[in-house]
Amino acid sequence: MDRLVIILALNGTLVLTVSLFAGLFLYLAILNDRNQAAWHLLHAGGTGRGVMLLALAALIQYPVLPFWLASTAAWLIIFFVWTSMLAMGVRAIWGERGLRLEGSLANRLVYLSYALGTITVFPGFALLIYGLVEALLPT
Repeated sequence: MDRLVIILALNGTLVLTVSLFAGLFLYLAILNDRNQAAWHLLHAGGTGRGVMLLALAALIQYPVLPFWLASTAAWLIIFFVWTSMLAMGVRAIWGERGLRLEGSLANRLVYLSYALGTITVFPGFALLIYGLVEALLPT
């Protein structure tokens, strides 16, 4: 379990680092009156996702799950975080919102990244919820 904690904490720290760099680009966008909203989304969204992974690192030992299920939940959530970071980054750089699977390559990449991450995050959190409820039940 210690290795899984370190993996979650490392990913959280890396995501926070990316979001810090996005904050620098947000500052430049503000100075140059450019696409501030997309850079703000990457900066704030990345911060929230990084903190979520750090919080998950702190509690991953509590759900009553076999290690392989706890690990699966963690990796599904890590995958969600990085796919959404990719989508937000592409959006910030190229200005594509990814609302439909059509148009430019960047637009399709944003759409697919968000879609894949969304598909994985719900089963990941469902496993965690199940394990935490199991931890509350009397043995």
